[in-house]
Amino acid sequence: MTLPGFIVINLLIGASVAYGARVQIRNLQRPVFYNRYFAALMMLETFVIVPAGAYYAVFYPDWAWMYVVDTHWLPAGVSVMAVAACPIAATMGYLVGYFSARSKSDWVTGMFIFFAAAGTAGLLVVGWDQMSNLGTYEQYHRNVGLQALRSTSLLPSIILTWLGALVCWSYLLYRFDREGRLASPDHK
Repeated sequence: MTLPGFIVINLLIGASVAYGARVQIRNLQRPVFYNRYFAALMMLETFVIVPAGAYYAVFYPDWAWMYVVDTHWLPAGVSVMAVAACPIAATMGYLVGYFSARSKSDWVTGMFIFFAAAGTAGLLVVGWDQMSNLGTYEQYHRNVGLQALRSTSLLPSIILTWLGALVCWSYLLYRFDREGRLASPDHK
C-alpha cells in the first residue's frame, strides 16, 4: 500500500480496534492512552505498519507517493513524517471509537468505519493506475519504461505486508470482541 493509503487505512484500523473493545472501554477507569487496547493498537503499528511504510518509502519512494511528487527533490523528512502519520491516524481513529463507546454512541464509530473503508476503496479505485505500475516519477508521467506490479519484486512484499497486517488486525478484533462478549451481563 502507498503512503496515502496507509494513512487512510490506519484510520479504519484504529476505529475498528476501539469498536471491537467497546464493551470493555465503557467500563474502563483508566485514561484513554493508558489501557491495553490502545497499547495493542500501537504494537500493531510499531511492529507491522510503520516498518512496512518505511520499507516502501525507502526502497520504492516514487511508487509509495503514488507518483504525485518527485521524490528526487523531496526532503527525506517529509517521508519520515508521512510514515509517522500512520500511528497518528490510527490514534485518531481509535479516539473516535473510544469516545463514541464511552458515550454509548456506537453508530458514530460504525459510520466512521464505513467512511474510512469507503475512502480506502476510493483510493484503490482512483489510484489503481499508480499502484499497479512500478517506476520512477519521470517514467510514470512520460509513460515510458514502467513495469507491471505483478512482474516486480514489490508484489511479494505487498502480499506479505497485508497478510501480516490482516492477521494481526483480525486477531485484535476477534480477541477484543470475544472478551467483550464474555464480560457482558448477557453472557450465560
